[in-house]
Amino acid sequence: MYLSEIAEHLSSVQELTAWEVTNIKHRKSQLYTIFQDVENIREVTTEEFQVRIYLTYERNGQSFLGESSFVLTGDDLPRPKIKSALEMARLIANPPFSLPEPGSTYPAVKTFDAKVASDPVYFLEQIHGELITFSYPGIELSSSEIFMAESTYTLLNSNGLSASRKETEIMVNFVFLAKNKDKEGEIEGLKRCRLYNDLNLAPTLSQYAAYARDMLTAEVPPTGLYDVIFAEEALDTFFNYFIAQASGLAAYQGWSQFKENEPILSNTKGERLTLISDPLLPGSMKSKSFDENGLAPEKALVVENNIFRNRTANKRYADYLGIKPTGDFANVVVSPGDYSLKDLMSPTPVLYLLKFSTFEPNPVTGAFSGEIRVGYLIDGDKRVPIKGGSISGTMSKAMQEIYFSQETTRRESYSGPLAVKVCNVNVAGR
Repeated sequence: MYLSEIAEHLSSVQELTAWEVTNIKHRKSQLYTIFQDVENIREVTTEEFQVRIYLTYERNGQSFLGESSFVLTGDDLPRPKIKSALEMARLIANPPFSLPEPGSTYPAVKTFDAKVASDPVYFLEQIHGELITFSYPGIELSSSEIFMAESTYTLLNSNGLSASRKETEIMVNFVFLAKNKDKEGEIEGLKRCRLYNDLNLAPTLSQYAAYARDMLTAEVPPTGLYDVIFAEEALDTFFNYFIAQASGLAAYQGWSQFKENEPILSNTKGERLTLISDPLLPGSMKSKSFDENGLAPEKALVVENNIFRNRTANKRYADYLGIKPTGDFANVVVSPGDYSLKDLMSPTPVLYLLKFSTFEPNPVTGAFSGEIRVGYLIDGDKRVPIKGGSISGTMSKAMQEIYFSQETTRRESYSGPLAVKVCNVNVAGR
């Protein structure tokens, strides 16, 4: 089956208003270990065609857009699936929007590592070698999974748009086992990137080995109000409430509290948030030259010093709202602050939290909670490992006094301060 054949089938269905089809090819190489022994190495190649169809109709004098999607693989025949999708589409009553037209200039985005794609097994073995030769007192590698993926996306739509991009992905998932005379425990680490030179695994292994060691003697923190410093894994989802509130979806459905050129938070102290959506960061996981509809996403200044400036929206919600499409929020870029990490550690006591079971603020209310998996209670000269207990609050209240470190970091889809300090957070512990 070829992309052009599917496009011909779709073009021949007169009832369709529009359609889009994306050919996705994955070549994955995977290496699994138990302790230091290789359990399995395998390579998997997959190909599928993701198809979405649209048809417009009127009901009671109002225009609606019906839509449905399906996937073709292997020997699947397009026509039966198109027929079934048409039946489903007639049950959907969305407002109409238009698909992107051809003629866009797609930016060059560095998301493909040609060396990894040419010999993924070599890089699997290089990473495996780094894992098994890593040494830290009292720590051993319990297991690991290493993945290399090369992906190609080719999109066509009924307007004549054609776009293609390539990506590579490297993922290293490892588990360290820590032991002392009284107990043992495990800690899991994960690192993802697109380019091998960005992997820089050694510092991550050292950090997680130290955490595994410290968690053997970790305590549950005392209950109370604390200033809390979020860092490392906690930063991956910390700003998700603001991302959701700034979206076209939130505005269209009526639950966004953000208004253009007005503060996102009132009565703030400390420093003010500047938040950018950037789909062009080299090697970042949310960088791409076009989105699922073929739109070239744009860098957008979303929040500037606590003032809401621009809403992020894909083509659908941009049409619904009558605004320029930027694409959905991409990589999170946050401006650094005026304080060093050392400065943020005082006054004490302060909690320095790095890893939660989950930390996902509610997109509508901003309410958050998270069970602490790895952290430290800093109190004067004492640095006590903590585990267990939880934090809770709302982003609107928590962010009223916030500070950002001068030091910066890059994570898989985050670029910004190494640490973010939030004042007066509820901690439930012992």
